[in-house]
Amino acid sequence: MAEPEPTPPRPSPLDALMRRLGLGDKAWGRRLTLVALLLVVSVAAGFVISPGLYSQQIPALTAEHLGKPFRANSPAGFKAARDYDIVYSAMTEQRRQEARNTVRPVYDLNPDVVDQIRGAVKQAFARMRKRVAAKAPPEKAAGGEGEAEVRKDGKAAEARKAKKPAPPPTPEELERQRKEREALQGDFQELLFGQRDTALETEDFQALLANGFSEEAEAATLVLLERAYGSERGPLYIAGSREELTREGPQGITVRDVRHSGEQVLPGNAANVMDTREAWAEMDRFASIPGNLLPDAPGVQRRAVLRLAKRMVRPDLTINIAETNARRVKAGDAVKDAVISLKKGQRVIGDGELVNDTHLVILQGMRAQTDRLDLLQLQVGGTGLVALLVAACFVFCRTAFRRFRPTRKDGLLLAMLLVVMLGLLQLWVSIADAVQDRYTALPIEALYYTFPVAAGAMLVRFILSEELSLFFAIVLASLAGVMLGNSLSFGIYTLVGSLVAADRITRARDRVGIFKAGLITGAVNLVDVLFLFLVDGKGLTGDTAFTALFAFMGTTLAVPVMVMALTPLIEALFGYASDIKLLELANLNHPALKELIVQAPGTYHHSIIIGTLVENAAEAIGANPLLARSCAYYHDIGKGRNPLYFGENQKGENRHDSLAPAMSAVIIKRHVTEGLEMARQYRLPKLVADAIPQHHGTRMVGYFFHKASKEQEGKENPQPIDESIYRYPGPKPQFREAALVMIADAVEASTRAMPEPTKPKLQAQVQKMINIIFSEGQLDECDLTLKDLNLIAGSFLHTLEGIYHARPEYPAGALGGGPKGTPLMVAPTSKPDSKAKTA
Repeated sequence: MAEPEPTPPRPSPLDALMRRLGLGDKAWGRRLTLVALLLVVSVAAGFVISPGLYSQQIPALTAEHLGKPFRANSPAGFKAARDYDIVYSAMTEQRRQEARNTVRPVYDLNPDVVDQIRGAVKQAFARMRKRVAAKAPPEKAAGGEGEAEVRKDGKAAEARKAKKPAPPPTPEELERQRKEREALQGDFQELLFGQRDTALETEDFQALLANGFSEEAEAATLVLLERAYGSERGPLYIAGSREELTREGPQGITVRDVRHSGEQVLPGNAANVMDTREAWAEMDRFASIPGNLLPDAPGVQRRAVLRLAKRMVRPDLTINIAETNARRVKAGDAVKDAVISLKKGQRVIGDGELVNDTHLVILQGMRAQTDRLDLLQLQVGGTGLVALLVAACFVFCRTAFRRFRPTRKDGLLLAMLLVVMLGLLQLWVSIADAVQDRYTALPIEALYYTFPVAAGAMLVRFILSEELSLFFAIVLASLAGVMLGNSLSFGIYTLVGSLVAADRITRARDRVGIFKAGLITGAVNLVDVLFLFLVDGKGLTGDTAFTALFAFMGTTLAVPVMVMALTPLIEALFGYASDIKLLELANLNHPALKELIVQAPGTYHHSIIIGTLVENAAEAIGANPLLARSCAYYHDIGKGRNPLYFGENQKGENRHDSLAPAMSAVIIKRHVTEGLEMARQYRLPKLVADAIPQHHGTRMVGYFFHKASKEQEGKENPQPIDESIYRYPGPKPQFREAALVMIADAVEASTRAMPEPTKPKLQAQVQKMINIIFSEGQLDECDLTLKDLNLIAGSFLHTLEGIYHARPEYPAGALGGGPKGTPLMVAPTSKPDSKAKTA
């Protein structure tokens, strides 16, 4: 007789949805689900962390609104939805102009000018002296008035008196002399100035000519030039005009020596820089001092020398317009753009605030950076960031951690928690900004750090595993930091708090334990905030202490409350079992266990013993002891429907004696189907219900299969035995706690029938059953290692020794009460064999 297919437990809403969508257990279905889940969570989380997509519109203010009060949609005014760097063009140009103005004008210094002037004076005077000596001066031929001035001594004067006066020159002679003087003057001017038509006063030239261009006049000219280009205090530099110096270089000038390629900076009021007028004034001052300039010469001679020296002065310091402009352009280009930096949440303009030019610049820049394309880029960037972060962390954790094998349901829970936590954080930031606008003395960081961000990782660890909580903490911390303006401090705060919360919740077995975990996490967050503020250079101020206190209170109170509020909802929606739920199931007053103890007391006792075995073994291998004990308590609840067909509940009569082996096997296997129905009836968590079929796996109902084989041996035409009738439908154990129940069930059933359960026998039997189950491949689909099996064997042996410890046989009368010393009780030394070994 074929056994009907077992009815699976009622699926969770998520499992039902997966089946309706056609996403079964096939590999392609799992991959498609993971990809779709990653895409959905990336888009959703990217939308939450991307600013500007759901924030208020940027006000369209123009120049017409200048000086008028701004009316905002919120009392908090208009705030930046994300970080902005806005270029202030007018300020940039102003700064560049200031930089250009600070560049000193470049003047080229030509030291050769002085040497050239000296050389020209010496050459001109020397040549003129030769010309004068070569022929009689024109003044003598004309009998001019300079005759008396060229006398050398008294004898020559007397000789000239004795002579008869020369006849007056003819007009032709006068014209010839005039032309000769003009030609001589032209030659003199060309030697001095490089051109013949330079306006040298005729009076001055005639005075020099009358003196025969004497060496005294030459020396006096050079002395005056030395006064112009140098003094006892050092060299003097002559520029074109004082007006140019004042206009171009009020802050000083840069003097560049064209001969030696050197530079020096001179202040604008430098005493050694003058223009030609100031150089002339210095010459006049020097010449006005008696005895400095040709003291024995007549005044006309001194005036001629002074005027000649003045005309020889020319600037040796000339402005280089091209170089100056090049340096100023370079200085202006080196100035960076003036940028107005706005942080996310920073108020741009308050409600009722008067609009000014800066507001217009900021709002215009924000609009330029927040067009449609920019919003699309924000969404794509946020989505890509989330996808990359989740994928990278997932791949690493899956490679690094052996137990990191999340199911599709786990992935959906993590995705929902991530989006919900980010959404709540975004909402809390908006609330915090509004509160801070009303109470400006309250630091905004204190409100931000109050959010119970550690609740997500604590909840994941409380329901799932430590590996998944680590994965969730890293992803949430990274995205939370990005959301709060790329805040590294808040990201570190989130990560530290999440890791501590996930670690502390593992020791929570009741609500008090959850609050204790929250208290420890809050204390760590308090210290974390203090250290973060110290690193940030804010010091131990009142705002720092206030923020740390708020972080402590928010974590200590809000995190446990959020965990306890969301845990029942997640358990109902996803079919998970938290430790608190498992504690409720492990309570022996549960209705299912009460029914079992009434209907099948032997099975109840059997389940209690297995619960003790698997709980200790789970502690040894690092599994969940509460889950293992709960699975053990409920793995055989289906036997309560037909308790007398199972050996532990029989009292002498064995109902299988009158049944065919196949029928007995069907009845025995039916307790799995009925157990799943009862699990659905009592709304047991999915993992606990999964242990009902998995604790048998695909093993054989060995006793009746062996009985059927014996019956066929005596027949002439033996029929082949259909093994499927005698084999449990499975599946094999999928998680470690179900595998522990399978091994403990086989070990307890086999050791219960041992006549003398000594330690060597128990050890051999435990190892034998583990080897049989392992060799049958029943442990292929769960995460148990050979090391775990050795630890399990040692734990089982230790527990079984306590259960089946040997008792001494009491002597007659030791217990008292019986006539003639007959003992009332005698400790049994062995246990009878079961009628039907059907476990």
